[in-house]
Amino acid sequence: MTKTTLQNIKLEFVNFLRNQDILSVGTRNVTTVTDNQTASATGSETFTLANTGVKNVRSVEVQSAAIVFGTDYTIDLDNNQITINSVTIADTVDIQYDHGTTDRIFPDFPDAHIKLKDFPRIGFDIISAVTSETELGAGSTDTEYILSTNVYDADQDNVENIISSLRAKILDNKKNFYYIPFITPTNLGSIIVSPFGQKKIMQRNQDCLIKFVFEN
Repeated sequence: MTKTTLQNIKLEFVNFLRNQDILSVGTRNVTTVTDNQTASATGSETFTLANTGVKNVRSVEVQSAAIVFGTDYTIDLDNNQITINSVTIADTVDIQYDHGTTDRIFPDFPDAHIKLKDFPRIGFDIISAVTSETELGAGSTDTEYILSTNVYDADQDNVENIISSLRAKILDNKKNFYYIPFITPTNLGSIIVSPFGQKKIMQRNQDCLIKFVFEN
């Protein structure tokens, strides 16, 4: 069991949300493309994508067979790269991803100065964590996280529709993550007037419980 960082959890979750099309690529102002590359060596290899501003990686195929995030490859959105754990020289590698200069889904919450044109928007963060020992001799620990996702828009009905879609996507993928062993929606907040967007924005939050993060 290796250590799980907050950055790994947030990276995987933001990549997941952006892949779900809860907000369309048009709303997010991003473009979906596919890079076709060829492995230059046998073993682990890092591939730099053709476009900068990579926001999420939708799928990776090696020799036309899909491989799995975490188990088979990792992503580095800051440097527009993916690393595949095992390829053979001359393998074809097809990487589908979104890129752009901005987005509407973020692993943080909005700044108060952003404008009405910057909504709808989804933001999230880990707001608490509790770690406990799971065996005698301090051999391993179990951590539970609370992740809070907030949806913002000027249209209240749109806030409700987005949060309902987000909740459904999480329920459908409770155990389909790599760094997140199990996630489930918990508390649903009430609609409130947000301090963002000149106080003309509504917001609602959906908290989620992340469980069974075992580490030694």
